Amino acid sequence: MRRAAAALAAAAALGAIGAAVAHAVVGGHATLALPQLHGQVTWKPGARHVQVPAGRTAVLVFLAPGCTGCLAELHYAIRGLPSSMRPTVVRRGVKRGSLVLLVDRRGDVRTGYTFPFAPAFVEGDLRTLAR
Repeated sequence: MRRAAAALAAAAALGAIGAAVAHAVVGGHATLALPQLHGQVTWKPGARHVQVPAGRTAVLVFLAPGCTGCLAELHYAIRGLPSSMRPTVVRRGVKRGSLVLLVDRRGDVRTGYTFPFAPAFVEGDLRTLAR
């Protein structure tokens, strides 16, 4: 039993030393960054442009007929924003599959969500795009 405990302690110590050396050599300057936007898909600025009122963020909503509660979910996310950050909402009907696209102030589509989504992520992304 003592041998197993000693072997386990030695392996843990060697693993910790190896990780510290690897970090110092390879990753000393690397940092982990969280994504700026949190949708299921994102685009770089300028990749997809749409016609929306200039100077305001916008939400393009594509709603399928059976998506009950979808608008309530979206309104819940938008209500958490100060009025100065609330986007223009453009609603379109589709035959199937509901989708929300968030558009920045220049008219570039930046991120997209399918229903159901986490309202806090949509609210946070709208705050980011409103800056």
